[in-house]
Amino acid sequence: MIPWIFALSIFAIASFFFLNPALAYLTYLIKPVKERVLRPYRATVSLIIVVHNGDKIIGAKLANSHSLDYGTDDYEIIVVSDGSYDKTDEIIKGDKDEHIRFIRLDEQLGKYAGVNAGAEAAKGEILVFTDADAIISKDAIPALLRNFSSPDIGGVSGRRVIGDSGNLKDAQRYYVDFDTAIKRLESLTGSISSNDGKLYAIRKSLYQTIPPSVTDDLFINLAIVSQGYRFVYEHGAVALINTPSRNPEHEIIRRKRIVTTSLRGIAIHKELLNPFRFGMYSINLFVNKIIRRLLPVFLITLFISSLFLARVNTYYAIFFGLQGAFYASNVVYLLVLSRIRKIKLITRLFSVAFYFTLGNYGTLLGVIDFLRGKEVVKWVPIKND
Repeated sequence: MIPWIFALSIFAIASFFFLNPALAYLTYLIKPVKERVLRPYRATVSLIIVVHNGDKIIGAKLANSHSLDYGTDDYEIIVVSDGSYDKTDEIIKGDKDEHIRFIRLDEQLGKYAGVNAGAEAAKGEILVFTDADAIISKDAIPALLRNFSSPDIGGVSGRRVIGDSGNLKDAQRYYVDFDTAIKRLESLTGSISSNDGKLYAIRKSLYQTIPPSVTDDLFINLAIVSQGYRFVYEHGAVALINTPSRNPEHEIIRRKRIVTTSLRGIAIHKELLNPFRFGMYSINLFVNKIIRRLLPVFLITLFISSLFLARVNTYYAIFFGLQGAFYASNVVYLLVLSRIRKIKLITRLFSVAFYFTLGNYGTLLGVIDFLRGKEVVKWVPIKND
């Protein structure tokens, strides 16, 4: 029984890191999707920003929004204040640009409510969603729009780029780069299984109201695909942000919330896991969003099964020792290397291992919360420090 547990754990971990990307690329080589027609696409645009207590960042976001090329003169910038009680509303109201539309929710209801309010009020044919802490490249919106020249495209995700501030920045960049590579491969074979809430666009006609306690960007992705349209990735639409996690504690809280709400969204659209209806997308979604969420479980079963098997086979003992060394490096980084900046290469390698373990711990807590039925509707974003 234990060797089977070991083998299953290895297979599950490898399926996420290696087999799924390889399968996506092989599918592209054998049967690629119809090539997208990328040409300038003109449509009315609504840029939607939801913010809660963002007085330290909203000014820069508004300035950035005004500097963008929208590809049309018919556009609007909708800013939804989700029950802010700092100076956020005052700053937004002070912006007298004719394209600005301000919506206030009297109490904090959660980002999903702000997105719904913005989408309902929007007049544009294309809805572009972006976070208040994301600085968008000047040509990002035309880059997103050109994908809608293909009538089968219902949504487009932009590219997240991490800036220089924050802790564990190198480790988080590697994580984002890996996620970006997955998106590019998935776009070759159909639709991406992981949307990025920092910047994405959809056809307003396909918008579905977001329920509470789900990850809004993933839910919209799932809703678009469930209606028979593709959701693709656009590398030329860039959103620059600071590091998502400010410190280890923030990463655990953030990852736990994302995992809980994303699994709830998939449960609502569970029909998308049927490969007989949705083909390769179902496989990508299962591996990228379910196996990925179960990685900490498989890491634990791998460690325990290796411990038992190490008694009967030298190779298992070596493998168990390597795992032990990996987790020990986390302690070394936390207690020593995180305080030493001079040994850059070693510190960077150890920080990646630490971030991987930290993220999986937060993921495990998120899976437990999901199984317990816990709902996360609103939270206080940490974007100002």
